[in-house]
Amino acid sequence: MSIYFKHFFSRIFVFETICFVAMGIITGCNSGGADKAAGSDASKDSTLRNHQAPATQTAIEIAGLRGADSVQILFFTDPYGKDSLRYTRFFKHYNSGDTTIVNPLLQNLDKLFVLRNEVMNCRSEGKMFFFKGEQELKTVYFNTGSKTSANNASVSNKNENCAFLYFIKDGGFYYVPVDSEIAALLNKLKPMAKKPVAEVN
Repeated sequence: MSIYFKHFFSRIFVFETICFVAMGIITGCNSGGADKAAGSDASKDSTLRNHQAPATQTAIEIAGLRGADSVQILFFTDPYGKDSLRYTRFFKHYNSGDTTIVNPLLQNLDKLFVLRNEVMNCRSEGKMFFFKGEQELKTVYFNTGSKTSANNASVSNKNENCAFLYFIKDGGFYYVPVDSEIAALLNKLKPMAKKPVAEVN
């Protein structure tokens, strides 16, 4: 299967304002209480939106990711480093159309979500670009809950409150807990990721 990521590296350092806000200015993990699942009584939680989607609708449907057949995973080089403003600019990537990789990622999104007005106070370890053929469908950010700094590889603190997959749609932040199997898969793929190479026309 051919995987198409032609357009990606031509805009590699161009970030939408909302994505920069979501990824660039956050510094740590939210130590607050657990969020309520979609469809629950969210009236007491000012960070949650009252979404109009049926309570049975899952994140994969909201994101429009059914039918995705390939993924490009970006692993930020030092997500927990001191530079909280620019850490998303440095990364390696892993591209795959392997169903044993793509399908489990999609299955993790095929569950109920928490919809928030604001991004959680957590850094992301990377993000995933899902594709259907040459069409880019949606960007999903991830955090496996394993807090490690590239500047100090011996530091590995569990940050379970920040273990999530999330995406942005219509100004809302849709969160789904990351399964332990998916966290293990992402951590397995990370050493196989490669540095981006600029295209030469």
